Amino acid sequence: MKKILVLVDDLLFASRIEGTLRACGYDVRIAPVMTEAADVAREWRPDGIVVGFGTPFLDWEGTIRAIRSAPSSAETPLLAFGPHVDTAGRAAAAAAGATRVVTNGTFFNRMPDVVVALFGEVDSKQ
Repeated sequence: MKKILVLVDDLLFASRIEGTLRACGYDVRIAPVMTEAADVAREWRPDGIVVGFGTPFLDWEGTIRAIRSAPSSAETPLLAFGPHVDTAGRAAAAAAGATRVVTNGTFFNRMPDVVVALFGEVDSKQ
């Protein structure tokens, strides 16, 4: 089963993401706090990482950079999502190392398709 680490500060977003990804067959872990995300990624070794960048008071950009600087997660596909009006945030997420950056609307309206396209199908035999 493919493992997806989710880094979001909003409990409603986290619950919706977790439920959708589990329904798609992924093993999902929500990082307890963004500051611990790089450690969780290093220890758990996910097959994909999802980061929400819509919260200005969290260091999501530093978190993406920390994940990318660790050898165990440097190449892990990382999907970042945030508000469609935050063009600077989307650019910063890409510059920090996100593999793909999408708007909240794209992510939540097409989550299974977006995630499978980046992280791959879940093999039911795993």
